[in-house]
Formats: sequence, structure tokens, C-alpha cells
Amino acid sequence: MKKISKVWSAARLVVVAALLFVGLLAPVLAQAASRAEQVLALVNAERRKAGLGPLALSQRCQAQADKRAKEIFQRGRFNHKGAFNGLRGYGLMGENIAKGYRSPAAVVRGWMHSKGHRANILSRKYNHLGVGYYKGCWVQTFGGGRLKIVRRIVRRKRR
Repeated sequence: MKKISKVWSAARLVVVAALLFVGLLAPVLAQAASRAEQVLALVNAERRKAGLGPLALSQRCQAQADKRAKEIFQRGRFNHKGAFNGLRGYGLMGENIAKGYRSPAAVVRGWMHSKGHRANILSRKYNHLGVGYYKGCWVQTFGGGRLKIVRRIVRRKRR
């Protein structure tokens, strides 16, 4: 009977720990999703003002943006080198990065006041967006078109 009681106590402890973990993690995950959705809404508002169609969140762009934001923070490399490593499936790609902004509204405002970043946000060639954030580092990854695979047939001339 003691053995069953110990197993039952351990099982309850695991369940309580799991519920606590999920309870603590859920707001963090919701906030991350909320950040991306807020940036998307703000970007689409700017595009609407310019007479452009909306961008859609893309899981592929989102995964790349999340990866890049973490990489920029961890490596301290605030540049576009390696921006599209691992992002496949788009014929056209773009990236905006920023550091130190505290909210989605602030970072979008900052990007809109920068000629190059604004050009990406208002580009007709993009239709998908991913938004990454990690410890103050923001990344927008844009995707557009389809990946074009070009095969070249090289014929040797006979001598």
C-alpha cells in the first residue's frame, strides 16, 4: 500500500508541475503570437494607406524571423548576413531588423521612418510576412513569388 501511495504522490506532483509549467508558458507564447499579429496589423494598415493589399503571416517566414531574432541577440551580429539561410520556397525575400524598441507600434514606426525598411513594408513583390522577437531584437522576414527552379542544359560542342 505504501508503494502505491508513493507512486500516486509522484504522479500528482508531475501533473501539478506540468500544469504549472503550461500555466507559466502559455502567457509567454500568447504574447509572442500577439506581437506578430500586432506587427502584421500595423504593417497592413500602412500598406492599406498606400493602396496595397495585405500581407499574410507565413509559418515559414515566421520560423525564419524567430530564428534570426535569437541569432542576432546571441551572436551580437546586427546585420543581414545569413538572413535567408534556411528560408526556402520563395522567389523573392526581404528582411527588416531593429533593436531596442519596446512595442510593436514603436518598431513599425521606426521601420516606416527608414527609407529601406519602408520600401520592404510597402513592396508589391511580397505577400507573406514573419515577425520574430527575442530580447529586444525584432525581425521581419518577407516572402513573395514562388521559388523558381531553372535547369540549364549545357551541350558540349563536338570538335
